[in-house]
Amino acid sequence: MHRTEFVYGLSAALAMSTVPNAGHCIKNDALPYDRPLELKMRALDGPDFVLSEYAGCSIWLNVFATWCPPCVAEQPFVVQASRAYFDRGLRVIGIDFAEADDTVRYYRRRFGITYPIAMDVNGGFCRALEVGKSSDNMVFPAHVFITPDGFLQCYVIGSMGDAEMTARIEGLLSAVTLPSPAPPSPMSPQPNASPGLRTTFLPHRHPDNPSARIWAETRKVSGYNK
Repeated sequence: MHRTEFVYGLSAALAMSTVPNAGHCIKNDALPYDRPLELKMRALDGPDFVLSEYAGCSIWLNVFATWCPPCVAEQPFVVQASRAYFDRGLRVIGIDFAEADDTVRYYRRRFGITYPIAMDVNGGFCRALEVGKSSDNMVFPAHVFITPDGFLQCYVIGSMGDAEMTARIEGLLSAVTLPSPAPPSPMSPQPNASPGLRTTFLPHRHPDNPSARIWAETRKVSGYNK
């Protein structure tokens, strides 16, 4: 681990015990509440993440760093929830804070992450979220919950337990009816694809499309991205 990563990680771990309202929705002056959010970021090994392309789905942005102990502790549940709530319209997007692609690839394999991971290459998005804080005083993870029409529902800074994450998800989905057709989740390239290519599986948008189901099961059985 690099010294810079250690300092960030230590700061995050220490800060978790003093984060005000940790686990609760707080107002974030860096985010608009009166209009739909928009965000475009490079994604790891896949097409760019564009928030507006997920219109009609509930979005959970999970902001993390691989060296962050609370992020690591939460990660198994985040992965489980991304699969368990997919058919109810939840789409999870990871946002990594300023780390190398290979570092995030290893983390993705370690936890079996199959949802897209957006790369905050220079850390600008994460720093903007924690407006007014210096880099050595930032706290991870952070969670941004977005309604199907693109509005911010809840911003949480700091880690949450499984029960609280479940409650946040259920609250987000409680009034949601999936449109037909539903937007797909961006797929990663084929396992053997050339690193220079962006080969992407984009099955038909209908949620009951057999090819989409088969591809999802193939990823699961073959251990792709693990």
